[in-house]
Amino acid sequence: MQFEWDPHNLRHVIEDHPERKNTVEEVESVFDDPNLVIKTGTRLGGEQRFNAVDTGNSQIINVVVFTVDKRLIRPISCWPANKQTIRYYHENIKGK
Repeated sequence: MQFEWDPHNLRHVIEDHPERKNTVEEVESVFDDPNLVIKTGTRLGGEQRFNAVDTGNSQIINVVVFTVDKRLIRPISCWPANKQTIRYYHENIKGK
């Protein structure tokens, strides 16, 4: 998988929320797990957004909002999943 990091989104994901302890490697690692759950998110300004829910290298269940453009994944935001999302993840992971 290839990723494209827009400078604004990079700042938003990594720097604007230091309490989330996001890194580029952590966000990208969410997409490496075979249990990845993807939900269709909102459409903003003609751009379809998706929510990836999975554990990254940290083993914390995260939500990554992203778009896909020319086969490139563009992360927009990332945060730790809340209880409702964690339950959704466990109900929908592959191989359960």
